[in-house]
Parts: sequence; C-alpha cells; structure tokens
Amino acid sequence: MPQAQKDEQGLFIAGYRIAPDCGEAFSELKVRACPIAQANKLASIIQAYQRHRAGLAKIIHTYPNPSCALLEAVDVLHSNTEEAQYRAQERAMKEAKHGS
Repeated sequence: MPQAQKDEQGLFIAGYRIAPDCGEAFSELKVRACPIAQANKLASIIQAYQRHRAGLAKIIHTYPNPSCALLEAVDVLHSNTEEAQYRAQERAMKEAKHGS
C-alpha cells in the first residue's frame, strides 16, 4: 500500500489515514492490523450500543452480566461517538460561518 510506513516493528498506517475525521488519540495511532476485521469482532457490541443510544433496548438486556471488557468497550464507543458528534457540529458551524 502506498500509504504504509515502516518502523522497527514493521509496516503500519497512521490512524488519520484510516479515519480522517478521528480524534487526536486515534490520529497518531500506528495501525498494524485491519481495522475492519477488528470491527467485525465488535459488531454485536456496536449494534447493542447503537440500539441503547437510540432508546430501543438497554445494554443490560443484551448483555445481562457484562464483563469489565464489555463495559470498557461501551465506554470507548460512547466517548468516541460523542467526540465525533462534537467535531461534526464544529465543522458544520465553521461551514455555516464561511458560507454566509
């Protein structure tokens, strides 16, 4: 891949190349594995979080005995979702300001 870089641990792609609208923490991340494959492992957790956020079902109904890892995953999903929404609002306000 032309965007791949190499360091002492091997090939990687900078996080901002994979997710251009990501937050600071992800933008500097060196991604060494396929993020889509990793996301597929989390698909059921992401769907449960999205249903919970939309008010359709509580996470506790999908996962009656959540593990610490599940709680941490939901926390990461929530903080990144909130951060992405904030960035989108900022971008919309800038575009509205410059478009007027």
